[in-house]
Amino acid sequence: MPGRVVKVLVAVEDQVKTGDPLLIIEAMKMESRVPAPIDGRVVAILTAEGDNVKTDETVIQLE
Repeated sequence: MPGRVVKVLVAVEDQVKTGDPLLIIEAMKMESRVPAPIDGRVVAILTAEGDNVKTDETVIQLE
């Protein structure tokens, strides 16, 4: 769902597990946590707080 990034919860080099929250997006006045789809390490953060994002846009790259 398109929305605005409210908060990025991880940093580059962080280790995450499937389901860990990566960021919070606000859409239609509701906040949603975006979970990690896989276990891995954060390689790049491609968005910042306040940015508008689209559906299926890559915002955090995991390895």
